[in-house]
Amino acid sequence: MDRAIKYATAIVLAHLVVNIVHGVAHRRLHVELGWAAAFFVISVILLCPLIAIVLLWASQERLGPILLTFSMAASFVFGFYNHFVVMSPDNVREQAPGPWGTAFVLTAYLLCVTEAVGAYLGFHLLFRRPKAIKSGGIS
Repeated sequence: MDRAIKYATAIVLAHLVVNIVHGVAHRRLHVELGWAAAFFVISVILLCPLIAIVLLWASQERLGPILLTFSMAASFVFGFYNHFVVMSPDNVREQAPGPWGTAFVLTAYLLCVTEAVGAYLGFHLLFRRPKAIKSGGIS
């Protein structure tokens, strides 16, 4: 199996774990999301990267990377804006000191990292040379 697909799988699974912890911190701190934001989180941030990985493992060499790049880049923009730009209960500067406030802030930063790396890997997979060219075969 392709090393880049293994890396993409690892980053998507790490992203999922960080999202779960971040979601628990949201609940413990009573930081609620509106229906549109909740829909975006469930569909784009949680499900799309997992679907992208399934597509990559199923040899969907165009659709998988497109979905991975889109979902991780969109997740990065959404999270960066909500956690670091707009002043709201979802902003890292609004979190009270304590274990759940710390977890919220740390996972917000980790989400940015995993989403940036995931978007990069999706972009890399999308624009790499075809396997036949890399292996010296004729396409």
